[in-house]
Amino acid sequence: MLRVETKIVTTLSPKRYAHCKSTGETAAMLSDRFGVDRRAGYLAGIAHDMCRELSFEEQEQLVDRYGACIAFLRGRPSLEALFSDTEYRKKMIHGPAAACMLCHEFNVEEPDILEAVALHSIADETMSDMAKIVYISDKLEPLRSRPQDADEKLHTLDLASLFVYTIACVVHWFAESGKSLSPFTADLYSRMLK
Repeated sequence: MLRVETKIVTTLSPKRYAHCKSTGETAAMLSDRFGVDRRAGYLAGIAHDMCRELSFEEQEQLVDRYGACIAFLRGRPSLEALFSDTEYRKKMIHGPAAACMLCHEFNVEEPDILEAVALHSIADETMSDMAKIVYISDKLEPLRSRPQDADEKLHTLDLASLFVYTIACVVHWFAESGKSLSPFTADLYSRMLK
């Protein structure tokens, strides 16, 4: 874990590193709450954006070269949506790239950790508890602009409800910002409301 954190602190901007560290700490706290391995939750949380500041081409190369590391996720609708949509692929491929880097460069092979990192920007209903925790932590960690009740929700809601709450926050943020939301995330939210 120390090697991963050293890589992150030396290659990311201070702001991005602070976000990764806060995501890892939030994921560790939620892992304790929901009976998931705290160390694994922290590692997935801190590593989720480790490729975010690489060029798109570098991220693509990591996935092309080391995609076997996440081959177990192939066929997942969320990942297929990410790879098939040119616009969102550019925005979200840093997750699969980070999972590939974790596996190839740091020998992290735990499927739950790799899934959590690969899918942290595009959720789906079949995510493991750890993947849900990292998705939630990325969106609701304390350094983010977030709803006033986020802290209370992080400490009181069950995991399924917290996951839905987080997706609702993402949809709301995109609507407020005027930025386009991934069609897969929009569909996921619609399905969850039914």
